[in-house]
Amino acid sequence: MKTIPSLMAALGAAVLLGSPVPVPAQPAATSPPVLPASVRLALPGEAHRWMDPLVGQWSVEMNVFTGPGQPVITSKELTARRELVLGGRYLREELQGVFAGNPASRVATLSFNNLDERWELSTMDTFEPGQMWYLGRVQGSPRRFELHGESTEAGSGPTPTGRKRQLRFEFEITDNNRNVQRIYVKYPAQPEQLFVEQIFTRRQ
Repeated sequence: MKTIPSLMAALGAAVLLGSPVPVPAQPAATSPPVLPASVRLALPGEAHRWMDPLVGQWSVEMNVFTGPGQPVITSKELTARRELVLGGRYLREELQGVFAGNPASRVATLSFNNLDERWELSTMDTFEPGQMWYLGRVQGSPRRFELHGESTEAGSGPTPTGRKRQLRFEFEITDNNRNVQRIYVKYPAQPEQLFVEQIFTRRQ
């Protein structure tokens, strides 16, 4: 067995002769994994956090403005539950109660699409014959932002009117205990007018 002095002598000779000296292997540097675009863009981002104050259980006052000079139809017999689902990617709302003496329900889903950089809202309720879709680019602030859509009007009479209308859906967040949803409607060659206002007051 070689002694320590003989090992040192051998190492010194290797250096003098230009022989390579074995160097302990170092672990290879690893780069963080690159996520596929579909996975990366599906992660909640800054805009998704705008939905945080909307989460909770709410008492809802609903006002429907039927037209200039017409009475406002009001109900305070509505409640809503909102929760973030799929890891904070979507806000799901379930609203129910009584409006104008009839049972009323709505299910809505709100989210922000990181790829197209826009808000997306879908609603289905007992007030309209079909689903409603709204889209909105990044604008406004965490306290006030809006989306836009369009639909065909059924109307309140016995025969559908079939009128096309542009819709603007607005979220206004006063604070963590109060927020308001407003739907504005615009018919061709007519000014925009407030159609529906829903005032959410936190229950818990």
